[in-house]
Amino acid sequence: MLTDEIRTYKTGQLKQLAKELREEIIGGVKESGGHLSSNLGTVELTLALHKVFSFPQDKLIFDVGHQSYTHKLLTGRTLKNLRHAGGASGFPDPEESEYDTFACGHSGTSVALGIGLCNARDLAGGKEKVIAVIGDASLGNGLALESIFAADTKPNNFIVILNDNGMSIDKNNSALYKSVSKMTVKKRYRRFNSFVSRVFRETSAFGRYLRKIKYSIKGWLNKNDFFERCGFKYIGPVNGHDLNELVAVLSNIRDLEEPVFLHAITRKGYGFDAAEEDPARYHGVGKNFAESENSFSNALGRHLLLRAGEDRNLVAVTAAMTDGVGLSDFAKAFPDRLFDAGICESYAVAMAAGMAKSGLRPVVCIYSTFLQRAYDQIVHDVCLQNLPVIFCIDRAGLVGSDGKTHQGLMDISFLRSIPNLTLYAPKDCAEFADIFDFAYAVGRPAAIRYPNGYAPNLGSARRIETSLWEIISDGNGVAVLACGARAVARALEAKKMVAPLNPKIINCRSIEPLDERILESVSGMKILTFEEGYASGGFGSAVAEYYARNAKSVFLKIIGAESGFVPHGACEEQAAWLKITANDLALKIRAAFSDGRNGYIF
Repeated sequence: MLTDEIRTYKTGQLKQLAKELREEIIGGVKESGGHLSSNLGTVELTLALHKVFSFPQDKLIFDVGHQSYTHKLLTGRTLKNLRHAGGASGFPDPEESEYDTFACGHSGTSVALGIGLCNARDLAGGKEKVIAVIGDASLGNGLALESIFAADTKPNNFIVILNDNGMSIDKNNSALYKSVSKMTVKKRYRRFNSFVSRVFRETSAFGRYLRKIKYSIKGWLNKNDFFERCGFKYIGPVNGHDLNELVAVLSNIRDLEEPVFLHAITRKGYGFDAAEEDPARYHGVGKNFAESENSFSNALGRHLLLRAGEDRNLVAVTAAMTDGVGLSDFAKAFPDRLFDAGICESYAVAMAAGMAKSGLRPVVCIYSTFLQRAYDQIVHDVCLQNLPVIFCIDRAGLVGSDGKTHQGLMDISFLRSIPNLTLYAPKDCAEFADIFDFAYAVGRPAAIRYPNGYAPNLGSARRIETSLWEIISDGNGVAVLACGARAVARALEAKKMVAPLNPKIINCRSIEPLDERILESVSGMKILTFEEGYASGGFGSAVAEYYARNAKSVFLKIIGAESGFVPHGACEEQAAWLKITANDLALKIRAAFSDGRNGYIF
């Protein structure tokens, strides 16, 4: 492994390697897409860690993990086909390499995971170092703060490195960040450091001794009571792009027995001018640095602008994802009505509940995979109170190249059992606007789920006020109950594949409540439910429960994703792995038509 060789490298070799790594990251992301700015900002820091520590014996945890490309390259992996089927994941994954301690893709977990590793190590009598690298935006996450504040002592041989670049995806404006940043202290140290560098040559024996004194003075200047009261020895800030400084500081820390909090200043997008100038634009990009097209996100942004112009009580809430969920234009038009909670999903939902209680109409815009982090607040603070909060759930269903940590396959299962919550899945963007207006007028908790990527317009529909579900293609013998934009599109495609059989295709755009009138009307047909979500507890399960509650004996086949975490790849590749493509559905339709049995559930 290359990481073993790095420990023998001199400074000049490390600097050359950093240049080569940066070029390889830029080339790999340009070819395959991925996270660019975050990875360019951590090249030197990751390189210094591999120079000083012994991985995988020592344990390295990246918070979020979207800054781990340098780590992947140093541990023998390639960025060719990055985030594509058969290529490296965009996040750490122990199934991919023993150097990856955890599979991670959500923020705020690293400190708690690290403390857990230390506790187990200490009970077993181990000596390995545990290192957690966390960004300044992730530091404000509730889980990160809990693990820092829950006790005033920390395990020995535990190192937390704050990768401070002043950014989440967008600029970090949290109060915590502003207090930790301590700009005046940085300036004070820079003046002192400049004086020392002018007077002494640090290559001499005395200079090396002076370096140790300098770091001690630096620590005194930058003494941070916030972290020291939580049980850490605070060191920093250090220049996160200066390999000399990083290696020297990390070498000193390695020999300490106590818990250490190292504050490193980096620049997101470092070394690539376009990414440095606009790190948010280059946070996550497609092939050739293209921005991805997300039809529903764009439709949300347009519709909220329209509705906000009509109703001054409408406010939007996001958790550090203004651009990702389509709220950029809303933020410009109504800056005082956009509330960014940072990477704190629980806070975002509870804040929305507080605003709704006081007469505002909050719309919480959030990815499916991140909504699960706020489950208690959805139940306890919104639905128990029956407050008019609308959840616009982006990236519901398969998410493609983001892989296992980001799949949106669970939201139907974890939402549909919550009392007072209505749950919808529009087939296209026009229907999204209609459903949003309906939910807004009803004024109770509601969730609208939709996928990312391009979504075709599937044609005009009956308004949801007049019919919860929509028969979009009539037929006989077999009824396909399709739930969600991709499921409906695939169902229509499957009907073309089995054209002579003429199944009925129903757009089941309301998951809770179900359209009982249509369920009764098709109960004598062979019914196939079809969804891009886990079959267990999903839409099909809801249909089965309805017939069971009403003692109806029906022919029912539930078609959805089987249990299991879905790795990275294109969405249609993932659908093929899960057997939920249009072709898979066509095979099930043919089988249903040829099956002579009736009157049972299976």
